[in-house]
Amino acid sequence: MFHFSKCAIFSLGAAILFSSPMFTDGLYAQAPAPKPAAGAVPATTEPVRAVPKVIATVNGEDISYQKLANTCVEDYGMEVLERIISRFILELACEEAKVTVTPAEMEAEVKATAGGLGIPVDQYLKMIEEERGISPTIYLKDLVWPQIAARKLVPAEAVLATAEEIQKEFESLYGPALRLRLIIMPSKKDLQAVRQEVLADASKFPALAQKHSTDPYSASRGGLVNEVRRYQNAPAIDEIIFAMKPGEISELIPVGNQFMIVLCEEHLPANPAFTLEKVKDELARTISQAKTRLAGTDFLQKKMLDAKVEVYLNDPVKSAQRPGVVATVNGKIISKAVLANECVSLHGRLALEGLINRTLVEQGIKKRKITVTDADLDKKIASVALESLPPKADGSPDVQQYLERSTQQLGTTVERFRRDAIWPAVALEKLVEDKVVITTEDLQKAYQANFGKKVRCRAILQNNLKRAQQIWAQARENPTEANFMELAKKYSVEAGSAALGGEIPPIQQYSGAPELEKAAFALEEGELSGIIQLEDMFVILLCTGFTEPVGVSFADVKENLMKDLMYKKTEMAIGEEFQKLMDAAAIDNYLTGSSKSPVRPEAAPEAVQPK
Repeated sequence: MFHFSKCAIFSLGAAILFSSPMFTDGLYAQAPAPKPAAGAVPATTEPVRAVPKVIATVNGEDISYQKLANTCVEDYGMEVLERIISRFILELACEEAKVTVTPAEMEAEVKATAGGLGIPVDQYLKMIEEERGISPTIYLKDLVWPQIAARKLVPAEAVLATAEEIQKEFESLYGPALRLRLIIMPSKKDLQAVRQEVLADASKFPALAQKHSTDPYSASRGGLVNEVRRYQNAPAIDEIIFAMKPGEISELIPVGNQFMIVLCEEHLPANPAFTLEKVKDELARTISQAKTRLAGTDFLQKKMLDAKVEVYLNDPVKSAQRPGVVATVNGKIISKAVLANECVSLHGRLALEGLINRTLVEQGIKKRKITVTDADLDKKIASVALESLPPKADGSPDVQQYLERSTQQLGTTVERFRRDAIWPAVALEKLVEDKVVITTEDLQKAYQANFGKKVRCRAILQNNLKRAQQIWAQARENPTEANFMELAKKYSVEAGSAALGGEIPPIQQYSGAPELEKAAFALEEGELSGIIQLEDMFVILLCTGFTEPVGVSFADVKENLMKDLMYKKTEMAIGEEFQKLMDAAAIDNYLTGSSKSPVRPEAAPEAVQPK
């Protein structure tokens, strides 16, 4: 299904995403099966629970539970079925080995985990639910129970931490470290040329990393990687980088199918706050837990290879032979009802939100007597294909390749992609097409923004006004670019630009930050700005010059500007239109137990009558 977000709208996805927890309790249901080991969290043994016929209403229109269940199975069925099968096989292994996991053991496991983080159990479970979308019930059933079961099934001596493993773990966390910069590129020849540049002038390394490196995390910070310790990388890489001296630039180092060069900036001492004696017990537990997980995974994989698993889901021929059955494990049935209820239990909230959003759009176009035809969908697909892929030899859009790529990336079928991605895009565009107007002023502003004069600046960002004032005073006392760069490296809270001495892309007009633009365009070269507040951030600018306007005429780029503005304004209009549909809607969501009434427009203030 498609899902909406209040702000962002996917150009092809026709999906506006609302984030929400992915899991919910109370709908996990199981079909009858052989009794598992006592105390085991059941995987396929609970009776199927009664479910409501209607799961939500949108402006009086019902959304049935069956529709939600079908949607969840269609979108998540195979993924969830694999979980059910894995859990069931583990349960059978426990029964065979006479291994039990009691509720008390699960409770103790959760308490120990929460205690390790220094927080109460209820707060820990709340954190898991909010940050990872996993309810306490799902957490116990799918994470805690299998972890304990696997630990009991694996011989204890096989997962004990050795002295060598503890020493390596200690060094990887607290031992001596390196402060490095790196550049990664796929072409050996191109990287060799970059290396020659930095050998001639090492100060160019940050700018060249930002320009060329394919690793986005380090590239955004001028190639900077802090505190690299032993045993965090492949042994061959460790051997090279830990032999380097400060200021030294490495030869080309193979990294996967790419190549890397490294600048060693500094050798850092071991963390003095930690000694091996102080942390070895905790490290041993961590290592043992990791080895247990790995051994448990290996154990389960072997059991799965030994098990006779027959999957009927998404196989029309097999499904016709055994209606209502999605899989069998060693001859025992997993029913479609079981799968559907677990899919809803895991993904029902998100899927239902998508169904509600689609229903709102369907109601919106019906009210406006707008229709979306197959021809409309074909036209949209062709349009996006032409924008995102090179055309075919005859100049026509490569629709087949676009559909193949899109469905492969999303893990869906062409039919579902048309229904859940393309249809909403077209429907929403039709809802707002008469509201999007591009004026001459819009085009002129876009021309100035893209091709006009821009201000080159360095910037320091701070999230504390008092601190920003102190930094500004230091910059004013010594208003040189070199001093500003040092202040930016030392104090700016924006890591990417800080690593480059506060260097930021040139500031253009009409970029959406009028306060910043006004301050920047008022500066002379070498001039320091005042403190500019942008929401909860405080910015200090140093003007280092100006770009020349791009030598292209308005007439030459007018058509492209029109397309760009049309896209952006349409996206904004879609967001506003959907919000109107949502504000005007009466929605009852029985899965979450929530309801919303139409938002009443604020009454206009009464006019004051003159006396």
